[in-house]
Amino acid sequence: MRTFITLSIFIIIAIASYWLLHDITEETNEAQKANTHFPDYFLENFSTTSMDIQGNPVRTLHAKKMLHFADNNSAELEQPVINMRYDNTQINLSASRGTLLQKENIIYLEDNVIVHQAAAAGKSELYIYTDYLKVNTQSQIMETHLAAKIKTDDGQINTTGLIFNKLQGTLKFLSNVKGIYEPAR
Repeated sequence: MRTFITLSIFIIIAIASYWLLHDITEETNEAQKANTHFPDYFLENFSTTSMDIQGNPVRTLHAKKMLHFADNNSAELEQPVINMRYDNTQINLSASRGTLLQKENIIYLEDNVIVHQAAAAGKSELYIYTDYLKVNTQSQIMETHLAAKIKTDDGQINTTGLIFNKLQGTLKFLSNVKGIYEPAR
């Protein structure tokens, strides 16, 4: 009987120790995960230029502040302004904030996003206003699922969601499209 009681006490102590050790290890792992996403460097009032294979500038990024995170190689941007040149077309993007994913060639712009495509041969000036825009700098596709307002010399279109494919020269409206068309005289 005495052996049974002693064995039971040791089993209870072993289970309690395992449970306590498991909780401490889990809390430590959660704390380590939380501590891995912190900026490893920052920049203020900076500019960076991306070049094509021939050495011509294709994209310039300006921002008031950037925080870089090593754990996922991302950067948070404050007041980003992006100037992109495709063929003979200039596109300027601005927003209150953004996130840059360098490896994926993706820039997420949020809050007060403005896209401006300058007038070019045979094309009128274009403005897009929205609160979110995903920009793929490699495929040259910009898209949003939120409400957007598009203004040109000929009118205005309001839509929910759009896809702007710069390579194909297309602007696709996804839903709730309403517009006014007034051709220039």
